[in-house]
Amino acid sequence: MRVVFDTNVVVSACFWRGAPFECLAAWGNRQFKAALSPPLLAEYEETFEELLLDYGRRRHVDWVALLRTSAEMVFPVDRATAATPDPFDEMVLECALAAGADAIVSGDKKHLLVLEEFRGIPILNPVDFLRRLKT
Repeated sequence: MRVVFDTNVVVSACFWRGAPFECLAAWGNRQFKAALSPPLLAEYEETFEELLLDYGRRRHVDWVALLRTSAEMVFPVDRATAATPDPFDEMVLECALAAGADAIVSGDKKHLLVLEEFRGIPILNPVDFLRRLKT
């Protein structure tokens, strides 16, 4: 199974426990493969650095660094223009297409989760993804 994580899942897992952390931990335990693209990695890094300014004193896990070195890097060709109201979410969809992903994991209720799927790729919140992973 190959998965693309939305930025909100990755950075949430960096600073807090819960379903996003469990999703990344399952990847770390090699239960599935993760894919990312250069634009998506740049967004992970930028958002992580911003949150580090506010939450840097908290114990945290740098999932971004682990993904950078261990996830599959893909280079999207197909575009997802206007697939979602937020153009920044298009990079998640484009990455999933390029990776041939089996799922997109997101916490974005406003733009991504409402789609439910994109070109046959299910878009799941972290709790639903973990349920699917266990079956």
